[in-house]
Amino acid sequence: MISTLNGGAKSGRLNHIEIVSTFQRTDRVMDSKRGLIAAVSVCAALLAACNRTCTVDGDGSGSNATPGSADDFANNVPNVVYFDFDKSNLTESAKKRVDAQASWLKTYSGTKVSVAGHTDNRGTAEYNMALGEARANSVSKALQAGGIEGTRVSTVSYGKERLVDTGTDEMAHAKNRRTVTTVEP
Repeated sequence: MISTLNGGAKSGRLNHIEIVSTFQRTDRVMDSKRGLIAAVSVCAALLAACNRTCTVDGDGSGSNATPGSADDFANNVPNVVYFDFDKSNLTESAKKRVDAQASWLKTYSGTKVSVAGHTDNRGTAEYNMALGEARANSVSKALQAGGIEGTRVSTVSYGKERLVDTGTDEMAHAKNRRTVTTVEP
């Protein structure tokens, strides 16, 4: 049948090599597609989690919180900032979230916030405490660059002590690599 497909011109051995080569190329393509699908799935899960917890535009839909209160901030400002693996620098989407926090803080100038840094559960406790601190400091510095006085922003690191997802897959890890900004009482 193979020799019929190839016009009968090639030997059975050559056809076998062509078939193996075709399957190998197909496997490589499928592996790259599986990797891409996995990456897209993680991004979609993070976006879905973000959309359930906050809005970037701060529309406040459904919120009856007192303007300027901790509840107002929690309900209307993207208070969670996510980070890449083993990184403390802000991505473009993270910068937008911090900008929204700074905008709210400018409106309510009498408020102070605490930025808590978190990591996933990989690595040593000491390393993760330092990474959580670096993440919290990145958000604090960005808030200050956005016009918020440094005296209004405190930082703390919890490292891997307060996981929001105890799973061991990449989606769980991605949820835990974060900072959480809260209004201080």
